[in-house]
Amino acid sequence: MLRNEAVYSVLGHREPLYLQVIEEIQQKLSTKEWDIGEKIPSEDELSEMFGISRATLREAVSYLIQRGVLERRRGVGTFVSTRIQGGLESLVSVTQWIEKHGYKPGTKNVEFSTRAITRKEKELLKNWDMEEVGVIRRIRTADDVPVMHCVDILPLQYMPANEADMGESLFVYLETKFREIVTTADTSIDVGHPSQGIAEKLEVLPETALLHLHQVHLNQKGFPLLISEDYFLPSRFRLEIFRRRW
Repeated sequence: MLRNEAVYSVLGHREPLYLQVIEEIQQKLSTKEWDIGEKIPSEDELSEMFGISRATLREAVSYLIQRGVLERRRGVGTFVSTRIQGGLESLVSVTQWIEKHGYKPGTKNVEFSTRAITRKEKELLKNWDMEEVGVIRRIRTADDVPVMHCVDILPLQYMPANEADMGESLFVYLETKFREIVTTADTSIDVGHPSQGIAEKLEVLPETALLHLHQVHLNQKGFPLLISEDYFLPSRFRLEIFRRRW
């Protein structure tokens, strides 16, 4: 049970009670007392559990819903969110993002192809002297549910022979086979819509808005290594950015 006072002092600072509730809920999530996709207790039960008013509880729960930690289902209750969350300030593979949230990463509809390099791609991959590039298209899944469409463009010498050769993570493949470690990425973000074919693979309507990340990945020497065009489903994937005032 939490303190009944509206605020309490920590190192000279006064913290609102609802922040204590948020910390308590997040603790239960981190220890898996309330697991992914699980329904949490009702407002009445939580208010009694924490010894607080329903108004304070609603403030804490609303904050966690806005952050994508919890999700409310009309007429059913509040659940631990099934959305995958990732911070853009850290460069990790999609496979790692999915695994971190307790899901099994997967890949389907994989296509390998080659084509002539475009002028824009030549500018972005300026350290490579080449006329053709390899292209990998695939749908990434979490527990067999489609969450994003990936297009990776890279030098032909790094193209996997097949899906088994590449494995689940392109980053791991490049590091283990070529000792090319992706360390940074120049990233831009916008919103797009899938083609009819991609919409069918993602199991959504063509008018569905997708979060588009255009990235140029750099290796440990600071050289451009590959270009990624990733299209995330906002309903299944939440991206976060931590900003600091200088």
